[in-house]
Amino acid sequence: MIIPRIIEYQSPEYKEMLDLRTKILREPLGLVFTEEDLRRDKDDILLALYLSRTGKMVACCILTPMDNRIVKLRQMAVNNEEQNIGFGTNMLFFAEYVANKEGFEVIELHARKVAVGFYKKYDYKIIGEEFVEVGIPHFEMKKELKMEKEKQLVIDRVSEFIDITLTPFGKPQRGVIDVEKRDPMYDGNGVVYMLSVFEKGELVNNRIGTYMVLLNKGDQAGFHEHGTKKEQELYVLIHGEGEYIERVGKETITRRFNLKKGNVTSIQGDNNYHSIINTGDEPLIIFVVTTYEKGV
Repeated sequence: MIIPRIIEYQSPEYKEMLDLRTKILREPLGLVFTEEDLRRDKDDILLALYLSRTGKMVACCILTPMDNRIVKLRQMAVNNEEQNIGFGTNMLFFAEYVANKEGFEVIELHARKVAVGFYKKYDYKIIGEEFVEVGIPHFEMKKELKMEKEKQLVIDRVSEFIDITLTPFGKPQRGVIDVEKRDPMYDGNGVVYMLSVFEKGELVNNRIGTYMVLLNKGDQAGFHEHGTKKEQELYVLIHGEGEYIERVGKETITRRFNLKKGNVTSIQGDNNYHSIINTGDEPLIIFVVTTYEKGV
């Protein structure tokens, strides 16, 4: 399990952070940190990730406030032995979470050219032209955090009722990696949020496994079908209560069911439609699994 921490300047943890930054960010370039470099850290927000089983720091970064709205993410480092297994993503998400909690609206950063693709995956945009910093190509990038605040509010609300933790084989455990807002969803009422825990391409044949959240009474995932895409879709109710409605064709409602925690629904076939509405006073939380028909 990963433990995120905010660490204190000049503490033993700060020394550990400095060692990691030096190893990953400076030694390969034949550079060292100057005293002036380190003085910059004094008034910044210092972040790190630790492995709970070993207590080892595996990633770190720094948030530098630029003004009341903008914070700069810098000095992102992931230990070589732990790269490409998700720690960079977890470090970035923790930095965004802290920036949100501190009230910042925009994150800016200078990304090494080789890391631009990583940041693009998480909605960071390139600003301006390529430039050289510490002797290597960089791009300035930024991300607006306004929607991130709403996403975090949704995650916090859901976390009151369930613990969303994915345990992918051979990789670190992780939580929600993205929140998509559907307003409306298939012409339904209210707002529906889709909470992703899998990266694109992680599931076999691009199948879908995601949490669907209807926070408020009356929120609805509107009528939609899966036959034209040769899919079967399962709803597994994790929390709350809902009315599940089936329809054949675009007009005729054929059946209605009151569903609760533990119930499962299934739909497939041409011209078959389904919808679900939150009928309770607490969030309706559903795990959605979409599979393809054999041979597709």
